[in-house]
Amino acid sequence: MKKSFKLIIIFTIIILFVMLVFFPHVSNFIGWYGYRKWQYRQGTDNIAESKKRNVFVRELNYKIVDSAGFKNIHFIPYLEKGFKYGKHSSEDTRIMSHTDFPYNISYERNLKDSLVLYFIENDLKKLDSSDAVWGYSKTPYLKDTLTLKIEGTNQGYGLIQIW
Repeated sequence: MKKSFKLIIIFTIIILFVMLVFFPHVSNFIGWYGYRKWQYRQGTDNIAESKKRNVFVRELNYKIVDSAGFKNIHFIPYLEKGFKYGKHSSEDTRIMSHTDFPYNISYERNLKDSLVLYFIENDLKKLDSSDAVWGYSKTPYLKDTLTLKIEGTNQGYGLIQIW
């Protein structure tokens, strides 16, 4: 009886050890290394983070046009150097140097607003490179005025010009 009780206690301790120590490390390993986040281009959500990572280049000018409902939204466009995360931490910043498009066109906005922002189709041709919602530049300045479309659930749609 005492042997079985000791085995149960030892078995319980081993299970608790595995659950508390081993599983979090496995989950972390699968989450970070499984997604390979260090391989993909990153961008910041605000100017403060961009400055903290030492990738901020400059703020861009903007004007909200064609919309009465979006006059008071928080929106600040800026240019930053393109970067990737370090292999072992998202806090590590690796500035991209071997790329044709070393600058990100980013913007700070109020994420609580249910707004969607994306470049209009004609302006995608003006960008040096782009994907669905981000633009990339060869130079640390914009060559032309770009237009973002704003879509909101209650406000309808509008346009933002950045230069």
